[in-house]
Amino acid sequence: MYLKRIEIAGFKSFADRTKIEFEEGVTAVIGPNGSGKSNITEAIRWVLGEQSAKSLRGGKMPDIIFAGSESRKQLNIAEVTVVLDNTDNYLPLGFSEVSVTRRYRRTGESDFFINKKACRLKDIQDLFMDSGLGKESFSIISQGKVEAIFASKPEDRRGIFEEAAGVLKYKQRKRKAEQKLFETEDNLSRVQDIIYELEDQLTPLAAQSEAAKEFLALKKELTATDVSLTVAKIKQTRDSWESAKTDFEELSKTVEEKSRFIQQTEQQLGTLREKRGSLDEQLETGQQQLLHLSEALKQAEGQKALLSERSKNTQKTSAEYRETLNEQRKKKADAQANLQEVQAQQALKQTEKIALEEKIQQLTNEAEKYKKSPKELLEDLRGTYVELMQESANVSNELKYLERQYTQETAKNQQSVTRFEALRDQLEELTEQQSAVQTKTKTLEAQLTEEQENYRRLAEEKNVAQQQLQKEQQLMYDMMSQVQQARARQKSLQEIQENYSGFYQGVRSVLQHKEQLSGIVGAVAELIEVPEKYTLAIETALGASAQHIIVENEKDARQGITFLKKQRSGRGTFLPLTTIKPRSLGAHHYQAIKDVDGFLGIASELVSFSENVAPVMQNLLGAIVIARDLDSANLLARQLRYQVRVVSLDGDVMNAGGSMTGGATKQGNRGNLFNQGHELAEWTKRYEEINQALQAKEAFVRDLQAKVADQTESLETLRTQGEQTRLAYQEAQSSEERVATELTRLQKEQSLFSYEAKELESFLNDYQVQKETLEFKQVELKTQQDKINQEIQQLNEESDQLEEKRAGINAELSRLQADYAVLDERLLYLDRQALGFEEQINELTNQIVNLENQLLALSSDSSDHEESEESLTQRLTELATAREHLQEQLAVWKEMRQSLQQQVDQADSELTEANREQKQLLARQSQADVQKNRYELKLDNALAYLQEEYSLTFEGAEAQADPEIDQQVAQTEVSRLKQAIEKLGPVNLNAIEQYQQVEERYDFLTTQRDDLLSAKEQLFETMDEMDDEVKTRFFTTFQAIREKFNVVFPNMFGGGRAELVLTDPDDLLNTGIEIEAQPPGKKLQSLSLLSGGERALTAIALLFSIIQVRPVPFCVLDEVEAALDEANVARFGRYLSAFQNDTQFIVVTHRKGTMEAADVLYGVTMQESGVSKIISVRLEEVKEDGKFQVKEGELRK
Repeated sequence: MYLKRIEIAGFKSFADRTKIEFEEGVTAVIGPNGSGKSNITEAIRWVLGEQSAKSLRGGKMPDIIFAGSESRKQLNIAEVTVVLDNTDNYLPLGFSEVSVTRRYRRTGESDFFINKKACRLKDIQDLFMDSGLGKESFSIISQGKVEAIFASKPEDRRGIFEEAAGVLKYKQRKRKAEQKLFETEDNLSRVQDIIYELEDQLTPLAAQSEAAKEFLALKKELTATDVSLTVAKIKQTRDSWESAKTDFEELSKTVEEKSRFIQQTEQQLGTLREKRGSLDEQLETGQQQLLHLSEALKQAEGQKALLSERSKNTQKTSAEYRETLNEQRKKKADAQANLQEVQAQQALKQTEKIALEEKIQQLTNEAEKYKKSPKELLEDLRGTYVELMQESANVSNELKYLERQYTQETAKNQQSVTRFEALRDQLEELTEQQSAVQTKTKTLEAQLTEEQENYRRLAEEKNVAQQQLQKEQQLMYDMMSQVQQARARQKSLQEIQENYSGFYQGVRSVLQHKEQLSGIVGAVAELIEVPEKYTLAIETALGASAQHIIVENEKDARQGITFLKKQRSGRGTFLPLTTIKPRSLGAHHYQAIKDVDGFLGIASELVSFSENVAPVMQNLLGAIVIARDLDSANLLARQLRYQVRVVSLDGDVMNAGGSMTGGATKQGNRGNLFNQGHELAEWTKRYEEINQALQAKEAFVRDLQAKVADQTESLETLRTQGEQTRLAYQEAQSSEERVATELTRLQKEQSLFSYEAKELESFLNDYQVQKETLEFKQVELKTQQDKINQEIQQLNEESDQLEEKRAGINAELSRLQADYAVLDERLLYLDRQALGFEEQINELTNQIVNLENQLLALSSDSSDHEESEESLTQRLTELATAREHLQEQLAVWKEMRQSLQQQVDQADSELTEANREQKQLLARQSQADVQKNRYELKLDNALAYLQEEYSLTFEGAEAQADPEIDQQVAQTEVSRLKQAIEKLGPVNLNAIEQYQQVEERYDFLTTQRDDLLSAKEQLFETMDEMDDEVKTRFFTTFQAIREKFNVVFPNMFGGGRAELVLTDPDDLLNTGIEIEAQPPGKKLQSLSLLSGGERALTAIALLFSIIQVRPVPFCVLDEVEAALDEANVARFGRYLSAFQNDTQFIVVTHRKGTMEAADVLYGVTMQESGVSKIISVRLEEVKEDGKFQVKEGELRK
């Protein structure tokens, strides 16, 4: 597997969608600092599951989205897609090409895709776990990670080795097992708590259950005695109440007569008072009118005098207003003339201002030409001269460097020739070894593939069977629950039916003893089958008849009644088959309603019953009509002329005669009587069916368990065999890889020698050309320096004339600007004058309008005064006449009022006496009423006591009471029984049933606890097994990497030694890893004392050691060799070439040696500020002279 392609859009500096194609081998990414090279590394790390923004050089995750530049707005989404070549099935997916996409929005939402199908981040992390590409792996080394590795704690450093050992999946499984263990312990704790609680409940519930049984026995005895006693008290109280009621009614009649007399007197007195009140109102009104007339007369006289005075003043004011109006009009005309003069001056000055602005602009443009002083021009030329001198010095340095490089390359070529001859002999020997090892590896690979396929197939079959077993077990448990529920319901219904629960006491007593009595057929409700649709209607139609008892003849009925009397078990109604005759709906009635909408049928035809009880059923239901609803019932009743009873499905009734019965129904016992038998049969059948299915399911589960056990055994055998084959195959593969690695390394060294020979030839060919070019450039720079000298001398001679010209232009420009300022100030003054005149004109206009309005009002007032004076004279005469007439009427009304007052006083005296007599009668009536109410309250309390305590009406209680009871003896017995019940204390009547339920639950939970304990032990065993596997794999991998590190380190450093040491070898699950390094010529020292280059080279040596032990598909290195010198960079490049057949390398670098080892170069540039672009070149296209055809967008090399 290798990294085939990466597509980046909106990620950091890659604003545009960018596609980078990779090939096997070494790919180098180069470019200036800050161009975005490292963003490619971080994009790969991010898409593979990195969650830390700091690891991606950001403060928070939105920082990875393109933040915008000077010419571009920020983006709101970042997306990276990595495409991997999976033809070798390195990843466990059935695809030859695997694409992984990660998308992040600025709002914080993330999307993940594998092969364009949505997935979770966890799915991506699981896919790459233990593949060498995980989060903790050493295959992607970002900038600064080398330092972080050596600065970290030894315990943190072990993550690299765990990734290489492939144990992360075991650690993850262990975490899941620990979580499951926690859940199991939690469940176990809960179950244990409930068990403890139930244990505490069992003992008290047992005692409560016994107390409840004793209570029920005492309660039954108390009920019989107390009911008889209460009935006797009710009869005694009822007699006293009737006597008190008679006395109260006689007093009520006397009070009523006295009340009628008082009412008549009050009516008479009220009439007299109304007349008196009416006269009082008339007198009050007359007095008010007289007062108003006197005030109006005085007011009219005053108004007349005021009008005369106003007429004189109006004429004088009008003349003054006319004089003021003429003056204001003259002022307005003067102001308008002044405004026109100012506006003319404004227009003239504005024209002058425009002309002056044009002259100032012209001079300003001319002065701009002479803005720079001669001194500034001289400074620019001198700066250019200095730059030319610096460039000349650089060219001289390049010439010296070229000569030094020529000497080095010549010496290097002599060493390479000797090494090339030794490589040729080694290559021939290794080629023969490779052929033999490959044959053995292929044979073992075929055998291993076959065994793996068999194991995979059998494992899939076992997983399917295991899942089916779990599913079937859960179904079995569900069915067990259903069986228990069905059995409980069946038992409950059976007990109800056997005890005749729901029937009246008398009916139940007869039915329970029907074996002792003769001729008992049964109750109506148990002998009839009613469809569910008609249950409520038939229940309503039958009413209490549903509990009537059908007997063979009258003798049997008499025997039943006698039995009830002897047993004192209540009452019952008996229906002898010999006397009850059937009834039916008349033919003319049936014809009238058979086609009416809403008619459902005759009640007796809608139910089922035996033929021997048909007469009784026809008698009860044969003449009752069933309707769909109340409206239909009303319609049918009208058709039958209200002669037949009609019942709707909702239980509403149209009675014969036209009365209606209906409303909300309270579901009582009768509704269940019709369905008890049917429901019991249904639940019995259901119980048998579920029980049979449960037995079949249990057999099936046992078979599945046996099958899974056989498959597990076969899998274990195959696993053992496959493990042996795998070890042999890995051993052969390792031998092949060692030979192939060594062969590849030698071939790369041979290729490197050929490349270095070509480069030397190319360098020698270009050496003379470059030398001549640099010497020519030196001469050209000298010529440019001489030319700059001449320009500086010429500028010194002309400096005096330039200064004089610039001074003249500046003086003229200053004069014009002063004139412009004066003109602008004059325009502002004229604007203020114009505004003042406009305001004056507006104010004068408003004053003129006001004066004209006032003159018009004065003229109108003068006319009104003349008319008002004549009307006031006439009104004075009328008011005087009305006052005299009103004074005469008031005298007559006062005499009438005095006569009415005498009649009122007499009637009031008679009413007072009658009220006194009525008060005495009401007191006597109240006493009688209190006595009657006291007896009523005693009756109500006794009846309520029967209803609340025993759920009995008086009739029901009287039927079962003992009429000969001695109240005193019964009262003593009741007191004794109540004391006995009180001694029991609080009694829980549900304790009997609760005790049974708690006991059953206790047994069940005890079994559950045992199962959970077993599961807990199994989890501990599984975790121990995983710990053993992690220890073995980790230690094996660590030892292998350690051995490789001991070899690679001296090769990379050219000597020295290094060691990997476990900080705690006894604790392989948590031990840290120390790195000890001793570069050549130095003492063994800690990592912190190594130089930056030595630390980087140590990290690279560790990387190559890990790759040798656990080759990874690809490796991304970001400037890891930045701190190395040229010699070490060359070694680093040779190692890259040696490993490129097994591992794809993507290297971000600035170093020439690394670039030389690369097969493909990618250049990252920022042609547009803040936006990264990619250009590429294939090194195989480079010609022998080191040049190649340059295309647009490609990088020169």
